[in-house]
Amino acid sequence: MPAVDRRSLPAVAVFVDRFPQLSETFVVAEAEALARLGHAVSIEARARMAEAAGPLPVRFASDETRGERLRALAWLVARHPGRCALDLARRRRWAREEVVTPLRQLAPRARRLAATLRPLHLHAHFAYEAALDALRLGGLLGVPVSVTAHAADIYRDPRNLRAKLELAAFATSGCDSTVSHLREIAGTARVVKIVMGVDPERFARRTPHPDGRHVVAVGRLVEKKGFVHLVRAAARLGDVRVTLVGEGPERPQLEREITRLNVADRVALPGAASPDGVRAALEGADLLCMPSVIARDGDRDSMPVAVKEALAMEVCVVASDTAGLPEVVRPPWGRLVPPADPAALAAAIDEMLARPPAERAAAGSAGRAHVLDHANVDREAEKLSALIRARAG
Repeated sequence: MPAVDRRSLPAVAVFVDRFPQLSETFVVAEAEALARLGHAVSIEARARMAEAAGPLPVRFASDETRGERLRALAWLVARHPGRCALDLARRRRWAREEVVTPLRQLAPRARRLAATLRPLHLHAHFAYEAALDALRLGGLLGVPVSVTAHAADIYRDPRNLRAKLELAAFATSGCDSTVSHLREIAGTARVVKIVMGVDPERFARRTPHPDGRHVVAVGRLVEKKGFVHLVRAAARLGDVRVTLVGEGPERPQLEREITRLNVADRVALPGAASPDGVRAALEGADLLCMPSVIARDGDRDSMPVAVKEALAMEVCVVASDTAGLPEVVRPPWGRLVPPADPAALAAAIDEMLARPPAERAAAGSAGRAHVLDHANVDREAEKLSALIRARAG
């Protein structure tokens, strides 16, 4: 980024529904990258999932008291009566598709953010309730708002999606397929591709490649991840060990399938892992598998961060040919297979693991170079920062 006076950079309040979330570490990675560029960054979360740790200040709407909300509401109505009336009129339309936060619950955030000394920008991840909160606060305070839409909020549960895209100063998404879809939904909205990037220093190999037949998969245990097809592929590969890192509602089905196929000695479900735990799993992996599918409810992946993290650590990837995966999974470091095809998945895994150690290492090195060029969190944050600065004038 060209040299600028950091004191003039807009402060950025990042809006999320729940925080912290193990499956959404990319939110923190992007926010910390913006902070490294000189933005004053804070997290505004609707609900607390655990104790927040890290360098960024985090504020939870769920911690506010009734008295705080009523005092802030009185301040907000007195300060911006016309904007409050417009917000009330819009609420009736938004309420047709989702529950709308009462104005008294937005008021403490409005009062706190209004005291920001720098220019202010609001940026929401996922086009759910937090995004609508941010857009309404932007209207109440007269500040620009951007929204990053990911996958489930686009395909499975697109509540007021078009309205949110059109109200935003700009919207972003992480792969070509989601960007194209969003542009079709809201042709007048400005939608830009910003990849959810990885930290190339944190995700770098510290040990030699293991040179075995250990396949790792990382993600929530939900239908769209397609992990049941990896279990079925493992049953076709007698000497391959599989570790599925994650937790979710599909665990019982996966456990039944593991038992049915008699692969419990080779397929492990260790549960969810911290970011350091995910990194350790990738360090010990010979291959990452991402067998994503389109779920029955329409949910799907866009460009899973775990794939980019694996490639940054020089771990090759076998993945489904769907959504944004073809943008990052390419020869020689990757193979694509049709979704929901255990036979094709097994063949690709076997092919990748059969390569000599030197060939695997060279392919892994090429994969890391690709990710550093196309999914570096600091470079992607620079793109987002440029958009934010342009809106600040």
